Amino acid sequence: MITHDLVEAFAFSTPVMCAVGCMFMMGMDAYNCRQNMPEKRLRLYLALTYLVTALGWLGMVLYVVSPDGYISYHTVFLLALMLVQVMFYRLVAILTDTGGSHPFNCLHIVIPFVIAAVSLGCDLLIPAEKQMNMVYSGEGATSDVWFGVVYASTSVVFIVYNMLYPLLSLRNIRRYRRFVVDYSSEAQRTSLDWLFSMQLLILICVPVPFAGLLLGIDTFASPWFVWLGAVPYFVYYIILCYNMLDGNYLIIQPDPADGKDTPEKETTIDRRQFERYLHERKPYLDPKLRITDLAAGLNTNRSYLSAFINREYNMNFSRLINRCRLTELDRLRLSPRYSTKSNMELVLMAGFGNYRNYLRVKKEEDRLSVLKVFE
Repeated sequence: MITHDLVEAFAFSTPVMCAVGCMFMMGMDAYNCRQNMPEKRLRLYLALTYLVTALGWLGMVLYVVSPDGYISYHTVFLLALMLVQVMFYRLVAILTDTGGSHPFNCLHIVIPFVIAAVSLGCDLLIPAEKQMNMVYSGEGATSDVWFGVVYASTSVVFIVYNMLYPLLSLRNIRRYRRFVVDYSSEAQRTSLDWLFSMQLLILICVPVPFAGLLLGIDTFASPWFVWLGAVPYFVYYIILCYNMLDGNYLIIQPDPADGKDTPEKETTIDRRQFERYLHERKPYLDPKLRITDLAAGLNTNRSYLSAFINREYNMNFSRLINRCRLTELDRLRLSPRYSTKSNMELVLMAGFGNYRNYLRVKKEEDRLSVLKVFE
């Protein structure tokens, strides 16, 4: 017969195995990226994050199946709960860095270790048997008030960290999404919608059920609440791993020309010059075209070019480049030379990274066209 504890243990073991599997995949991908040190370091960091994640979920498994093990492991569990949120937040900060963010504050790392040190000192002073009675039956709360407060803080820490850091990540992603449409021609693919959705799901589903379980509140002991807290993270680990392996992100590269006093004759361009460059060079055929690439070809800088496009065409860089690709696609379709090509081949020849990206762009342009009719 499947018991309630077995269901909980299975629910908590699933993210452990998922995190370990993703850790190994990131480690192997880091080896494949050994020629690209920034990408290699990013994958090694994510592999370490998955390891800390697995250690955190292991504490939940021990809480259910091994009271003795959980008591001994409690400080590691508490530290992992805090560190994993900090590490995922740091990962999001790296992916969403637009060049104007502040350096990562070391207090994000120091505070979890200070809290864990206090917890360790309390664990060493209170006998394990008393700790177990307090955690699992509530006995000894009067005589060991200090331990009761420290243990209760585990749930408080879980709630705070699982709400604060997803909120900070959502803020960073929103800022990044506004920036990337004026930086990348593949903004629809690299706007981190998948990461935004998962952070929002975690914020809604995770903190309350697990905190209630750790506090021993009967309402949250239902398997439904257990799975409600475990499944979003399980899905998050898989989606994060997949998108990192697939490269569905774009780290903003600094523009050396930005912030420097560039002579006027090197920065000023006019509409005729710009359109002639697009017509002759066709830079939009590069599916990974960035505004910095285009600025370098025009001997100007990103800030000036971005302002120029917005002023002259009343749209951002991403939309302008994708409009050029749609025009190129129409030309290819009408050319007898490419009559034997499939629609997929023509879409790729026009500069779209993949067919899904083309469909998103076409759908958005059709929507904007309809809105313009009713203006």
